[in-house]
Amino acid sequence: MNDKDILRFCQKVEQTDLCWSWTGGRDSSGYGVFALRNRHRGSHRLIWEYLHGPIPDGLVIDHICHNRACVNPFHMRLATRKQNAENRLQHSNNTSGYRGVSWQNSNKKWRAQLRHDGVNIFLGYFDDAKEAAAVAQAKRNELFTFNDADRLVQS
Repeated sequence: MNDKDILRFCQKVEQTDLCWSWTGGRDSSGYGVFALRNRHRGSHRLIWEYLHGPIPDGLVIDHICHNRACVNPFHMRLATRKQNAENRLQHSNNTSGYRGVSWQNSNKKWRAQLRHDGVNIFLGYFDDAKEAAAVAQAKRNELFTFNDADRLVQS
C-alpha cells in the first residue's frame, strides 16, 4: 500500500481502547474489506502485510480479540487453520452456554465433546452442564495451543 492507500484505509478505522473497528464495507462473514488496485482484500490481512510483510503460505490471521471487524495489529497473530479454529468461541447455536457441551435428550444428560485433528473426541455424559464444561475445557487445554479464552476463564 502506498501513502494514499494508507490514508484512505485509516479513514475507515474507528479506534477505541479495545479494538480498532473497521467502518468500511464488510464481507458476509463480518470481515472488513478494502478495495486496493481494483481488488477487494481483507482489511485485517492488508494491515498485517503492511506492517509485517506477506502472510506465509499455510497461515492465516487469527483475531485474538474474536472481533472479525478489528484491524488493530496488536489483536492479531499468525496461526495455522487448526490453531485459528482452536481460538473460536462457542458456536452461535449453542444452547448449553458452554463450549463443547450439548444436551442429549435420549439419555437426559449433558454430553461433552471436542474436535481435534479432524477427529471428534467424546468425553462423556454428565448430569451437570458445568461439570461437562470443565471436562471439555480441561481436554482443550491439554490438546490445543491457541485456546486463549479457555486459559483466561475458569469454568
